[in-house]
Amino acid sequence: MKKFLKIIIVFLVALPLYVNAIDLDLSAQNIILYNLDDESILYEVNSNERTNIASLTKIMTSLVALNNIDDLNEYIIITSKDFEGTNGYSKAGFQIGDKVTYLDLLYGVLLPSGADAVNALVNNTLGYTDFIVQMNNLAHQIGLKNTEYSNPIGKDDINNYSTAYDVASLLKYALSNEVFKKIFTTKEYITTNGIKMESTLYPYKDILEIDKILGSKSGFTKGAGRCLASITNLNDVDYLLVVLNSSLDFAYSAVKDTLNIYDYYNDNYSYQTILQKGNVITTIPINWSKEKEYTITALKDVELFLKNDTAKNLEYVFDGVNEIEKGTEKGTKLGTIKVLYGDTILYKEDVLLNENIEYYNPIVLLIILLLLIVLIVKFMKKRKINRKRK
Repeated sequence: MKKFLKIIIVFLVALPLYVNAIDLDLSAQNIILYNLDDESILYEVNSNERTNIASLTKIMTSLVALNNIDDLNEYIIITSKDFEGTNGYSKAGFQIGDKVTYLDLLYGVLLPSGADAVNALVNNTLGYTDFIVQMNNLAHQIGLKNTEYSNPIGKDDINNYSTAYDVASLLKYALSNEVFKKIFTTKEYITTNGIKMESTLYPYKDILEIDKILGSKSGFTKGAGRCLASITNLNDVDYLLVVLNSSLDFAYSAVKDTLNIYDYYNDNYSYQTILQKGNVITTIPINWSKEKEYTITALKDVELFLKNDTAKNLEYVFDGVNEIEKGTEKGTKLGTIKVLYGDTILYKEDVLLNENIEYYNPIVLLIILLLLIVLIVKFMKKRKINRKRK
């Protein structure tokens, strides 16, 4: 249903009908959920608060690397330098001397979140300093206003931060890159030298429904808590979700928060038709015309992603002129149709006079009136003469 003539109402994304209207048992401190089909924000909590983002930094790392690799199938050699500063951080499983492709490294960055793969990309493309410069330049280019990078791995640092909103914006941008999207939505991969890699979600496959998540990048540090940026499609609706600073109590806290949010919206929201083309809203009188009234109707079919059964409790209001004055031309704005849910305006569209009204000509009317007066006078005179004769 949502595929036909769906109207994108971007200005409604902050309405209370959507945002912060759920009460879930969530541990995440920073959250933003998008409906990607109409670019609306469905839910957010502290989404513009700056915070550490741990390995979600590697989304940007991957993009900068992709921008600086000519041949993804070109081989490089893993060296000891690629392991510098990786103690205590996730590894992809590479060994010194391994001959692997750039594509292998990218999978190593995004699936197991390998710090060794990150360093190998940095060392074999721009070098550390220039790589960080390009990370920040790309952030500025994309329009990330509350983001700065000081390292490509995601180590806690006062100068390595972002927000849930910016991470979501970055991920939306990254998904437009087909190579990134393919890797991001892959759960398992075997490198050219035989290393089997798995998504960081795999350890929880026996306790959580991770198959509901189509693609993801996780992160974890003490400063950032448990983090997850993900996408999914449920009942033909595309979602993107970022959760930051989920509880450190359980390794799967961010995954559990993510699934709770996805399940809530999948169970309680859907696309609903709130207006159909030709729906009669009201009628208004037309002055000085043989056409006595004008019918105000909806111009198009409108669907919105709303809480279930919302469409059953809507009010339709025409806010405009009370009548059409003589001389009003086709194309003149008459007012606005509003679809209300309680005090919330879900949708509005301008109403224009969409036909030429044939108004009475005042001169003709005046002549007719004068003729009537003459006839009446003659009739009265004749009647008076007849009375006198009697």
